[in-house]
Amino acid sequence: MHAGGLCAACYQRARVVRAPCDVCGEYKITSTGTCRRCQRRQRAAAGACAACGRRVARLWAGRRCAFCAHSSWTTGSCVDCYAWAASIADGRCRACRDFTHRNRAGECLSCRRHLPVNRNRRCRLCAVTRRDAHLAGDPGWAVEPGERMGIQLFFGDLSGSARRPRRRAPAQAGPAVAAPAGEAVQLELFAARPEPRHAGAAAHTWAASPAGSQMLTAVTAFAQARGWAAATTRAVQRAVALAAMTGPGFGLSPAVLAELRRQRVPHSRVREFLTASGLVPAPAEPRPDDLAGHGLAGLPAPMAREVTAWAGMLSGTGRRGRPRAPSTIASYMRALRPILREWAACYPSLRQVTEDDITACLRPLRGSRRVLTAVALRSLFGTLKARQMIFADPARGARPGKFPRRPVLGLDEATRAGLLAGFGRADHRLVVLLAGVHALSRADITALRLDHVDIGARTIVVRGQRRRLDRLTRDQFVAWMRERRRRWPATANPHVLVTTRSAYGLAPVSSRYFRTLPVGVSRLRADRLLAQARDTSGDALTLVRLFGLSGDAAVRYCTELDRTQGDARSPRPS
Repeated sequence: MHAGGLCAACYQRARVVRAPCDVCGEYKITSTGTCRRCQRRQRAAAGACAACGRRVARLWAGRRCAFCAHSSWTTGSCVDCYAWAASIADGRCRACRDFTHRNRAGECLSCRRHLPVNRNRRCRLCAVTRRDAHLAGDPGWAVEPGERMGIQLFFGDLSGSARRPRRRAPAQAGPAVAAPAGEAVQLELFAARPEPRHAGAAAHTWAASPAGSQMLTAVTAFAQARGWAAATTRAVQRAVALAAMTGPGFGLSPAVLAELRRQRVPHSRVREFLTASGLVPAPAEPRPDDLAGHGLAGLPAPMAREVTAWAGMLSGTGRRGRPRAPSTIASYMRALRPILREWAACYPSLRQVTEDDITACLRPLRGSRRVLTAVALRSLFGTLKARQMIFADPARGARPGKFPRRPVLGLDEATRAGLLAGFGRADHRLVVLLAGVHALSRADITALRLDHVDIGARTIVVRGQRRRLDRLTRDQFVAWMRERRRRWPATANPHVLVTTRSAYGLAPVSSRYFRTLPVGVSRLRADRLLAQARDTSGDALTLVRLFGLSGDAAVRYCTELDRTQGDARSPRPS
């Protein structure tokens, strides 16, 4: 208890006063009218370093700069607390040096050694040992550590993060000293990995080693090739050093990822470097035939074998056409998951499924869910019938049905007239021209690369087809390239469109980028295709030749044009 009947935490909070600082004038936490930053600056003594002669704003003990004060630290055992630490100076670790500055020398009440003791007349080793025993619930914690048969040693520099200067000389390994024959020595415990939160000193030591220097140089080259900022490069270097010291093989364990998030280090960049360097294996894509990954574990052996064969066919095994996308396979599995579980409780194999079972499972479904389930069932049993794994196809009569297509809507004249002037960004104006003039879809715009654009010849390559660029689109390309080069001069992203997130990688922009447009890309493209169909009087071959549409898509736009014109010619009711 402190003054006023307050505990330590409430006493500290009661002393906090927020007011303008008398020195800097900023509204901060003040105790004597001055904020903590100004207090540190007032206590700092500026001058020339006694070791290197460099003039600095703050001198440490012995009138040395921070680099010279820390470069003399060594790794060894402290003479006071016997802890193994990496901050040994004058025989003591950093904690014992602070303890020495705050206390006077005397005889320890517990171990009877003559060294600095606290107000309870105990040295730091005995005080820490007695406190840890009390916190651990040891019933004999009140016994003095000097009266015990033995005392548990510990590692130093684990209670706080000892700061190191950024400029560090390479550590030189001292000669190995062999222990005398027959003398008992302490076992070497370097195989134990430190916790990520307390691995700062070990990471600095590794970074100064030849292997660490080579790895950090590789990080710098990798960052320069991708145009990373200097702060991002330094953060990735710290993360690589941390991963090297906390786990075998640069493993990004959950504890390391938590520490990276605490330090606000972009762990995606760290994973990108480690994967590209071969230090960490690339994340494996989920296999389509992995039933446990799709929530279908526990099926009978014959049924599991049949479903696995169907999933392998969807992924391209024994399939003549193009394999299905992983998202499509996952959708099929998700739609059939409850049905297969229900059948697994009744049948050991899909051979026993009848048409009545198919009808019963499709009857309660409506809308798109019914269509997806019916398509997945037809694909499943059609594959098994083709491979002669079942005798008959019970889903042959299942009709998924078709939904009426939504009408294709263009833009009105007012919106179309002021569309380009309403965009203030160069990349948005370029997207409007690519979608509204050249009828490029969102996927085409996202996949457009720098080598697909020829500004001199005024051409672009879309899906392997070369198209001509008009003057307005070419000028907008030039304006965006200048803006792109000004904002990200060293980016290695090969795509035309980049953002702050994608400029430091190689992936295209995400679909979230197009959500910032006032008008969707699909509406701009549909308006351009309807206008072309109107100008050519509904000629579908012109749409196929100019924009690379399929026959069905071109006929759809021409049919939509005929329907719109028919509605316009029909008389209105009086």
